[in-house]
Amino acid sequence: MKKTILSSLIFLMACVISYIGLCYLVPGLRIKLAADTVTYFIESMHHMIFLKSIISFAIGSICASIPFLAAKRK
Repeated sequence: MKKTILSSLIFLMACVISYIGLCYLVPGLRIKLAADTVTYFIESMHHMIFLKSIISFAIGSICASIPFLAAKRK
C-alpha cells in the first residue's frame, strides 16, 4: 500500500514537472507570443497539448516504476 501511494505521488509530480519543462525548456515546443505572463503561461499549456501529455505520461510512468523495481532488487 505504501509503495502504491508513493508511486502515485511520484507519477503525479513527474507528469506535472515534465509537462511544464516541455513547455519552456524544449525549443521546438515553445511558442512565440508577445503577451503578459499569465496569458503566455496559459497559451503554453494549451499549445500541442496532446503530444506534451503523451511525453509527460511516459516520463511519469517510468519514474513511478522506480520504487517497484527497487523493491524487487532486495
